[in-house]
Amino acid sequence: MIKKTLAETRTEAEEARWFEENQDRLLRLFERARKEGALRVGGKSVGITISKDTGSLRKPPSQKVMLRIPNGDLERARRQAGSKGIGYQTYIKMLLREGLDREEPSRRRA
Repeated sequence: MIKKTLAETRTEAEEARWFEENQDRLLRLFERARKEGALRVGGKSVGITISKDTGSLRKPPSQKVMLRIPNGDLERARRQAGSKGIGYQTYIKMLLREGLDREEPSRRRA
């Protein structure tokens, strides 16, 4: 399999944005690697799962929710996300996941 490299990025925010913008392309690469027998599974979750029914790769399920957030908190999230160069919704999801991981000892990363 041809080795693929990450696009040139200068900051962590640019790298996160690159991964978000290239999700479908990366999913196709994972699918091809699986078919070629070159897919390796590491210790960390990469946000992609293999269906037990079909054996194909898929993105983790997600659900739209409506959430009321105080204006001040939303503005803070927008401002902080902007300083990191990412969207505020992505930033809020990152904060939520970090908080959930912190509160659930079994999910703490080594």
